[in-house]
Amino acid sequence: MDWEGRCIRVCAATLLCAGLLRLSTNGFLAPLGQALENPNVASFLVYMQTGRIVRLRAEPPPSPPIQKAITPTVPTISQTEPEIPVFSTEDFDRVDITYNCNYEPDMESLLAQPLDWDLYTDEPSVLITHTHTTESYTPQPEDSYVESGSYRTLDPEYNVLSLGELVTNRLKAAGINAIHDTGLHDYPSYNGAYNHAAASTEQILEEHPNIQLILDLHRDAADTPTGQLVTECSIGAETAAQVMMVVGTDAGGLENPDWKENLSVALKLHAQLEQENPGICRPINFTYHRYNQHLGGHALIIEIGAAGNTLPQAKLAANALADAIIALSNGTTSPD
Repeated sequence: MDWEGRCIRVCAATLLCAGLLRLSTNGFLAPLGQALENPNVASFLVYMQTGRIVRLRAEPPPSPPIQKAITPTVPTISQTEPEIPVFSTEDFDRVDITYNCNYEPDMESLLAQPLDWDLYTDEPSVLITHTHTTESYTPQPEDSYVESGSYRTLDPEYNVLSLGELVTNRLKAAGINAIHDTGLHDYPSYNGAYNHAAASTEQILEEHPNIQLILDLHRDAADTPTGQLVTECSIGAETAAQVMMVVGTDAGGLENPDWKENLSVALKLHAQLEQENPGICRPINFTYHRYNQHLGGHALIIEIGAAGNTLPQAKLAANALADAIIALSNGTTSPD
C-alpha cells in the first residue's frame, strides 16, 4: 500500500478512536481520550504507522492581555506666597538716627507703616544712579587705575559704578527689573553734579514711569587723625564696609513732598539690613537737604563705605544691600 493511502487510513482510525473516546468522556476512558487529543500523541501515532514525522498545527497561543495605559502621576508643586515682612515698634531697637534737622516725626509709626509696592513688574521698577559717579576707594597693591582726583577715577571697574552694576545685576537675578544710570554726573566738573544727576533722573522717569525705588549710591569721605574714614563691620568671617542712608526733607525751604515716604522706606531698609547683618548700618542721616529726593517716591541716598575702605569691602556691603532690597521687594504689612 502506498504512503498516501496508509496515512489516510491511520488518520481516519485516529479520528474514529477520538470520536468514540469523546462519547465516553465521563467514563473510565476519559484520560485516554484526553491523551489522544494531544497533538504530540497524534503525531507519534502517525510516525509509528508511517515512519514519517507529521507536524500537526497547534492551537494558536493565547493573546496577551490588553495593557491599560498608565497615566504618570505628576507631583503637585505647592505655590507658596512670598513672605511679607512685618516691622513693629520692637524692630525700632535696631534703628539709629542722627538728627540734622529740627523735624521730629514719629519714627516708630513710620517704620511700622505698610509699604505698598511690588518690584516684580515687566517695566523697570528700580533705578540705580550715582550723583558722584567717579568716587572710588583706597587702592590695594594689585589695583591698577588712573585717578581723576583724590579718591576718584573714571575707571568703571574701580569707582562706585562697579557697586551700582553689582546691585543692579543681583536684583535682576532675583527677577526685579532694575536699570543702572552710568552717566558721569560729576565729571569734568564736580560742581553742579546734583543738577546733572537730576536732569538724567527726570529723563529716565519720563521713559519709565513705573520706577518705584531710586537709589543714589555714593561712598562717604571724611578726614580723621589717622587718615581717611574707614567703616567696618563683619559679614560672616569677612570684614565689610558699613552703609548709611541719607534722607532729606523740605526743612531747607525746597519742595520735597514725599520725604516721609522716603524716610519710611529708609527705616525699613535699615532694620532689614541690621536683622540680616548686625552692625552693618551707620545711623540714618536725617537732614534738611533734599538731595534730589523730590523727583520720585521712595528716593534715597546710600553711602556704601568711605574713602578709607577697599573696594572688596564695599562690594560685600553692596551685596548685603541688594539682599535687603530683595527681602522688601513685595512690600511690608501692618503688625496689627
